[in-house]
Amino acid sequence: MATSASMSGMGMSMTSASSMPSSTGGMDMGDSSSILMTSAEMAMVFFQSVTTPLYSTAWTPQGEGSYAGTCIFLIALALLHRILIAVRSVMFDSNPMLHRHRKEVSSDSDDYPGTQSELEAVGRQFRSRWNSHPFRVATETGRSLLEVLIGGIGYLLMLAVMTMNVGYFLSVLGGIFLGTFVAGRFGASDLHH
Repeated sequence: MATSASMSGMGMSMTSASSMPSSTGGMDMGDSSSILMTSAEMAMVFFQSVTTPLYSTAWTPQGEGSYAGTCIFLIALALLHRILIAVRSVMFDSNPMLHRHRKEVSSDSDDYPGTQSELEAVGRQFRSRWNSHPFRVATETGRSLLEVLIGGIGYLLMLAVMTMNVGYFLSVLGGIFLGTFVAGRFGASDLHH
């Protein structure tokens, strides 16, 4: 009892699990059904459609206007993602209030790592960096929440690109471009200025 259905023009065939040979070693799959596709049907190619769902079937554009709105949302989401990365850099990486003052080591000092083995020098550098960043619950909570927000937005952008919709893909790229154009200078180190 094989039924065939076309899903969004992608030509996926749906077949009941009870009529197909099972690779589960004789286990009865009951009434459950699965989607079986050949390698030709699973080809990953970009396509253009104004009715591609985003994140759920409830968010399916019904026309060009709602599709454009979805693309604008993706541009804004990617822009926000890049701005949050810059905010993270400004708030946590380049904020001298979060670091202890480091003791400068001169080459005349006994503490100069040039007289020690490479491994000891790396260990000393690691300890120096570790000790220059004290643990503060409020700071680390804020940093952690910001990282979760940045990671969550990044995964939402990844899922939009994985739809293989050209418009969604170009919208994410456009948002990354705009975000880097607007706030990229805050996220990069100042070594090139």
